[in-house]
Amino acid sequence: MIRRFSIKSHIFRSLSIAALAGAIVTVSCGPELTQAASTDVSGTWFAPGPAAGLTNVTVTLVQSSDGTISGTYTATGTDGLQFCPATGPCAIAGTISGSNSVFQIFFELQDAGQFTGQLIGGSTLKGAMTRINSIEPIQFTKS
Repeated sequence: MIRRFSIKSHIFRSLSIAALAGAIVTVSCGPELTQAASTDVSGTWFAPGPAAGLTNVTVTLVQSSDGTISGTYTATGTDGLQFCPATGPCAIAGTISGSNSVFQIFFELQDAGQFTGQLIGGSTLKGAMTRINSIEPIQFTKS
């Protein structure tokens, strides 16, 4: 009985070492997560919203070869989450800065919120808009 346990223990130890070695190899493969993505998100994108106090969001993005994103946005903002009067929605616009890495797409809409997400099929940006304490799903479609 003791010998049988010893054999099982040896097999378990061997399998554990093999699994650990495989995990180390897997983790060490692949690009750095901050490396620029091979995809380009340049273009005009639209999301009807609502998300983080925004509706009718249009972003125009320009991506550099290093993955840096710049651009502009226009949207309709609502009081509370956006800098709009209490009387109702207001038009807002500003600049965008961010990056497209192998891990995620991230950009900040100046004074309006942050987008974090993924490019799906080349024509959809799907993720979340964050503003103050609000995190809501949003989906942009390339125009």
